[in-house]
Amino acid sequence: MSTASKVLTVVETTKPVKPVQAFEFWRNAALKNVGIVDRSDPHEAFSANRLAALSTHTTLLLTESSPVSVEGDLRHVRRAGRDEVVVSFFLAGHGYLEQGHCGHVVGVGDIGFLRLDRPFAVGGLSPYREIRFSVTRSDFEARVGNADALAGHHIRASPSTELLTTYMHDVARSATGMSEAEAGIAIEGALHIVRSLVGGQDDGDRASSEVLRSLARVHIQRHSHDPSYGPQAMTAALNVSRSKLYRAFADGEEIAAEIRDARLDRVHRRLTSAFNDRTPINVLIPACGFTDAPSFSKAFRRRFGMSAKDARALRRG
Repeated sequence: MSTASKVLTVVETTKPVKPVQAFEFWRNAALKNVGIVDRSDPHEAFSANRLAALSTHTTLLLTESSPVSVEGDLRHVRRAGRDEVVVSFFLAGHGYLEQGHCGHVVGVGDIGFLRLDRPFAVGGLSPYREIRFSVTRSDFEARVGNADALAGHHIRASPSTELLTTYMHDVARSATGMSEAEAGIAIEGALHIVRSLVGGQDDGDRASSEVLRSLARVHIQRHSHDPSYGPQAMTAALNVSRSKLYRAFADGEEIAAEIRDARLDRVHRRLTSAFNDRTPINVLIPACGFTDAPSFSKAFRRRFGMSAKDARALRRG
């Protein structure tokens, strides 16, 4: 009597590695050949672990990680040669996805879509826990719809998206010992849920200014740690005129405020995260894009109603 073919599961973790070597280990092991892997602060403590379930039907990843970014440029995409669609969602934390002229900051319960045969950028903006699964583009389009129309888009969190999140979390926890046949049934069920969610989406019909505003916010989150990043750098990165960018927002002052608030939020996350509890505040300030400590202190208190020192103390308490 033959034994049913089983799904291959692999657990990867930085736990056995020295803390100072953790990021390099993760980049060269779990994230090898996926693209340009980086992080905004090389001094930030890093840890990660991942369950990978590999079958003929899908690649399923359950990842818990410190913030990390991956940019799949044209060279990496061509070398990988993967004509697949990725469906991803956060169980904790938040991040971003970008492809083509679309980009979104995504949080818990939001569902994102990427094509692996085209350049992309994805990453975590805080410590995060994420599930993602990929299927061939032919399977995706046969069971869900046009992959090109969804690439780079997302579906906002709702009770309906929670159904997929719960379902795939159960699949991930059951992956060890799952047969190939069971994996096929599980992914077929997931794609059925995705199809029902996609049916009510109209992202492709949004006004161009809204699309640009969403993409600009992704770039702000990705580059807010760089003190030189501002409207001029943004127009170059997005390949749009300053007037078009300003029309997408109210004016240049609103863009500057978005950048400032993104930097303040970055500091706040670092102050209140167990991953970075010992990092001195005077080190966090320039690492998060600020060059003027007094101005930072005033802006932080105005945004959060307390000093940076009090925010850290509140978390410890």
